Amino acid sequence: MKLSTKIKKSAILLDMKATNKDEALKELVDLLCSAYSLDKKDEILEAIRKREKKQSTGIGMGLALPHAKTAAVDKLYVAFGRSNTGLDFDCPTGEKAHLFFILVSPLDVSGPHIKALAGISRMIKHEDFRTALMTVKNEDEFIEIVKESEEKYL
Repeated sequence: MKLSTKIKKSAILLDMKATNKDEALKELVDLLCSAYSLDKKDEILEAIRKREKKQSTGIGMGLALPHAKTAAVDKLYVAFGRSNTGLDFDCPTGEKAHLFFILVSPLDVSGPHIKALAGISRMIKHEDFRTALMTVKNEDEFIEIVKESEEKYL
């Protein structure tokens, strides 16, 4: 599963305004719902918050992967946000998160959800990918970087 084919340009935000974790979750869910015309924003946000309460999705290396499964969607949806200042996202390493991939999937479909999380996790391990995401200037460039990284690392 290629992330570069799943994410729309309108689902990419390169200058998040959030200053804390809850604001970031709201901003990312707003982005996701707006980009894909999803009308169950409250249900999606609740599913994301519920998942975060179990364990933070701040994983280190400046990355957070908020994700959830919910009956509010019919397939996998992905969005990306970047916080240039970084946010405390309860990462086990204590570092701030700058790069956010948010994913939501239906309750009864696991394959694409797991593959997307695994692909992002594999690519983010590479410093050149992280650096490129931190310096990308526009949505087209973002998609190109993801495509190149998929070819190189997946």
